[in-house]
Amino acid sequence: QSVFNRLPHAIYFAPGRVNLIGEHIDYNGGRVLPAAISTGTYFAIARNGAARANVFSTLFQERKTIELSELLSIKATGHWTDYIVGLLLQLNNSFAPLAGVDILVASDLPQNSGLSSSASFTVGFGFALCDLLGFDLDRVSLALAARAAENDFVGVNCGIMDQFAIAMGKADHCIELDCSSLEYELVPMHLAGYEIVIANSMVPRKLAESNYNLRRTECEQALNVLQKQYSVVHLCELSASQVESCTELRKADVLWRRARHAVNENERVYESVAALKQGRLADFGICMNASHDSLRDDYEVSCPELDVLVDAARSIPGCLGSRMTGAGFGGCTVSIVESATLPEFSARLLEAYARSTSY
Repeated sequence: QSVFNRLPHAIYFAPGRVNLIGEHIDYNGGRVLPAAISTGTYFAIARNGAARANVFSTLFQERKTIELSELLSIKATGHWTDYIVGLLLQLNNSFAPLAGVDILVASDLPQNSGLSSSASFTVGFGFALCDLLGFDLDRVSLALAARAAENDFVGVNCGIMDQFAIAMGKADHCIELDCSSLEYELVPMHLAGYEIVIANSMVPRKLAESNYNLRRTECEQALNVLQKQYSVVHLCELSASQVESCTELRKADVLWRRARHAVNENERVYESVAALKQGRLADFGICMNASHDSLRDDYEVSCPELDVLVDAARSIPGCLGSRMTGAGFGGCTVSIVESATLPEFSARLLEAYARSTSY
């Protein structure tokens, strides 16, 4: 009310997400295992009776106005409002004319940390707007619209995992998602005295400015080589042995290692889901460790600070497994830790990190 001089129609929340395993394979047609988390993005929204969207961000302490009549001519500028414009363009394709709204946005997600603050922002804004204006958009379609906003307008060539996990997440569950078909299963998280612990390296990583798009290109190049030998659409349709046996790909060492990570990581998701369903948490931790090692060595998206956090976590009693999570080049790690040891785990992890890094 103090910002727009009106009361909101309602207040909405969209969670962030952590990916437990299955990294950098959503765009390779693989399976991923994300979970929604309890921190996220909050929206207060109301109609304003004008043909414009007024947006105020408490994070940036900045108010911006988007004229709906000029929507089709707006170009991306790298500003945080690009995500709103991109989503408005997606909704405008299906539900025009749009109505003017006032939106106040707040978040308790750390930015540029690999916990999908941008997807939380975009999916949450889309959900709030559709609810306010009475647009009939199911949650899967909302996730697809949010991804298209990032792909087509913002310029980040992301997959569907982040948006899907945020739109479809459920308490005490993770989501096994087939990114090629969007088939999914809510997998109960029976942690039995263990916790999922996220540690923020405080190394910011900006997805659009990182090597993320380069990794996608390298995977596409690897797939082109493999398609000379196998009739597949996605890398993750292949087995590890098929990738290993492709002589031409092995000559291109970097492309071979990228493909090797994708197919092995996809197999680790299957193994992790089975382990979670059967309560074999130690085996799940082994998969997490192998995932990080592959992301560090074959996919080369870790960084020294993430490696410090992972190595330190693995050395502390009570930790079953630890890995980087998200796109990498900074951001967060995720570990599975015995609940009773969590205070000691946190203290020792912070001490090791402070000793080894400047962050």
